[in-house]
Amino acid sequence: MIKIVLLLLGLILLLVQRYIIAIDTNAQFFIFIVGILLLGVPHGAADLLVATRNADSAERMFSKKYFFIDYLGRLVLFAGMLFLFPVAGNFLFIFFAAYHFGETDLYQFKTNTLPGKLFVISYGLLILSVILLHHFDDVKPIYQLFESGKQNQGIINWISQNRYYLLSVIGILFFTSTFIYFLKNRHLDNSDKGQFLVRFAFILFILFNIPMLLGFTFYFVVWHSLLSLNNIVSYLRKKNTFSYTVIAKQILLYSILAIAGIGLFGVTGFMFINKNAVAGYIFLGLAVLTAPHMKIMYDMYEAVRQKKDTVLN
Repeated sequence: MIKIVLLLLGLILLLVQRYIIAIDTNAQFFIFIVGILLLGVPHGAADLLVATRNADSAERMFSKKYFFIDYLGRLVLFAGMLFLFPVAGNFLFIFFAAYHFGETDLYQFKTNTLPGKLFVISYGLLILSVILLHHFDDVKPIYQLFESGKQNQGIINWISQNRYYLLSVIGILFFTSTFIYFLKNRHLDNSDKGQFLVRFAFILFILFNIPMLLGFTFYFVVWHSLLSLNNIVSYLRKKNTFSYTVIAKQILLYSILAIAGIGLFGVTGFMFINKNAVAGYIFLGLAVLTAPHMKIMYDMYEAVRQKKDTVLN
């Protein structure tokens, strides 16, 4: 039901943007920032509780000290890679984000086989490709704010010139991997497969027809973050492991800390000089946070699939 409601919201957004009154760039930026603060950041703020629950599910000891060392270590390591090897770091971020998006949307499928992994990654890649490649003219100015973007202008221009070829290849990869996955999993209900494909078609249609910033806001902030929060709360509430009060307090605390940290680094790094700079800084922050967050969510969905915990959604 929640997915149907979110799709309806996306279609209403598309209808307003295309046929009623176009949302100007200032309003789009405001919606994006508010969404990141209210949903984007909080959906990763429960990582400590999720990691605790993962350890309990796997029947192993949990060390909060080790958690923070590992979490911050992954964060610093990936930040260093983005700084030292920006091109490789950006491609790795896209791979991580694509897998994370696919894993969240497809958690109800058994995807721990090679065809399943290809299904997941191709799903997320197609989502990101429609957001970024189709609207690459809006993406280029953000990359060009950074010194690495200026130094790799040739790569950026090549992507711009060949974006629809790349999008086509990724689309073919998705449909091929989906066909192979469904072929090897004949036990899946045809109605479930049909509903999945219809929902995905609507998501792509919405993302293709609204501006990049609105598209990213719809998919990451609204769709992905809300579904993730819903799944996280259901997972943490299983067997009453954590109360709603504990979950809410943890999310609020670490959201405030994350927002304060983002604000501090942004001000000291002069990242708030214009809208593109702010958007670029937020995307960079999301890239850095993806590495530790993805690992925790991967463990959560593995636990869900292994124990056939189908109460989510």
